[in-house]
Amino acid sequence: MSMEENSIFDGISLLRRRKGQIDVGAQFERVRDDLTVETAKVLSVKNDAMGIPHVRYALTIKKPQRPTPFREGPRLLGLEAFSAAYRVRVGS
Repeated sequence: MSMEENSIFDGISLLRRRKGQIDVGAQFERVRDDLTVETAKVLSVKNDAMGIPHVRYALTIKKPQRPTPFREGPRLLGLEAFSAAYRVRVGS
């Protein structure tokens, strides 16, 4: 598969997620270069005053050198930024 085809599929996947696959209660994660795992639990998805959708989420951070994960949040990101940062859906 060429790089152009990959970017087309990534764009389609991102578009699908923008259309409603990010539901309240859903969890997404990303793994950082230092192997820190960030798990984002969606608290709400709402449009701001300009009609731009935003995701409010709580973040659980698991660092390889720390035995106990810790929580941060709530945090807020635009839906597009959230979808780009947290691509992997986890849990049920």
